[in-house]
Amino acid sequence: MTRPLLLLDLDGTLVDHDAAELLGISGWIATCGFPDTVDGEPTAAVWRRITEDVLPDYFHGRLGLQEQRRLRVRRFLPLMGVDVDGMPDDVADAHFREYHRRYADAWSAFPDVVPALTRLRGSHRLAVLTNGDQEHQEGKLRRAGLTDLVEQTVATSSLGAAKPEPEAFLRALDRLGVPPEGATYIGDRLDVDARGAQAAGLTGVWLDRSGAGPVPDDVRTITSLAQLP
Repeated sequence: MTRPLLLLDLDGTLVDHDAAELLGISGWIATCGFPDTVDGEPTAAVWRRITEDVLPDYFHGRLGLQEQRRLRVRRFLPLMGVDVDGMPDDVADAHFREYHRRYADAWSAFPDVVPALTRLRGSHRLAVLTNGDQEHQEGKLRRAGLTDLVEQTVATSSLGAAKPEPEAFLRALDRLGVPPEGATYIGDRLDVDARGAQAAGLTGVWLDRSGAGPVPDDVRTITSLAQLP
């Protein structure tokens, strides 16, 4: 009997990206003596907002990996009182490394991940589909100790399309040899993950870890991977 495929998002679903990002930015601003807030907004939230604004251009191929990192730094530093006019790329890169080293050191799986994937391996094929750079995301999975629990990791840098585009899901499924109707996608973003998957013909499941809702009526919603059958 063919085992059904569970295709999983990475950041926010398997790996606690937000906690790692907070540790990365907190350590960076402390080392550099940056302010804790900008116009009343926590500095970590400022960095996150800039990141959310820039990453779609990277995911869809309009910026390269280093380009998007440098752009995030150059948008962020002026808010910290740092003049970036004429800043060489190597200086911007050094700033990003100060953040990224701490961020990467903090990569870890959510508590429900290993028990759930260990239990599901016997009845399902497990794979990862994530927006981002293939090598970077594979490193994240290794650091979190999850590599051996999934059969394949597919990052969108190798696909030529990014979630929520249907092509991203379909090209990943083509690699795995599974039709859309034979796959379920689980992710922490309602539109990008669950609804994006459903638009491509998969079953979409929204992992709302906060439980804050509201619960949509068009996709299944869970608050923990322990709730997967």
